[in-house]
Amino acid sequence: MKIEKIVVGMLRANCYLLVDGGEAAVIDPGDEPQKIIDAVEKSGAKLKFIANTHRHFDHIGANAAVAEKFGVEVLANLNDGDILAIGESKLKVVKTSGHTPDGVCFFGDGFVVSGDTLFEDGIGRTDLEGGSDGQMAASLKKLDALIPDSAIVHPGHGNAFIYKKGISLKYLQWT
Repeated sequence: MKIEKIVVGMLRANCYLLVDGGEAAVIDPGDEPQKIIDAVEKSGAKLKFIANTHRHFDHIGANAAVAEKFGVEVLANLNDGDILAIGESKLKVVKTSGHTPDGVCFFGDGFVVSGDTLFEDGIGRTDLEGGSDGQMAASLKKLDALIPDSAIVHPGHGNAFIYKKGISLKYLQWT
């Protein structure tokens, strides 16, 4: 699967274009819809769906414009364990509350799109409306159990990084 990062908006959120077998998905189209539309068109793939790691404005702002342009739906109310198909690849939905109550990560073959749950140098804020220190701690433990060592983590802001077991657990002192 090819993963392209598209940095959008004032908060420089990461939107991801995932392409496999002529199909594509967009995760977290937060802003600058034309920039995202151009990337989808340039890929030559057929956009299958849009999904979000959580519902903060900087991750959903361009949902409607991109969905309308390509006539696709924005997948909402995803459940833990749901499987989303893109070409021959599959994404597994893993609930990761804490930054927001509705937070999810998307697990693919050798990678994770973590939204604002886990970053290279920290975790998502829990002091915003709906945030929870306790839920974040549980999500970090869950992620450490599920993310394979050396998987590539694609966060909601900043750079991708290679996961090492225990990296999320070191942030438990913050929660």
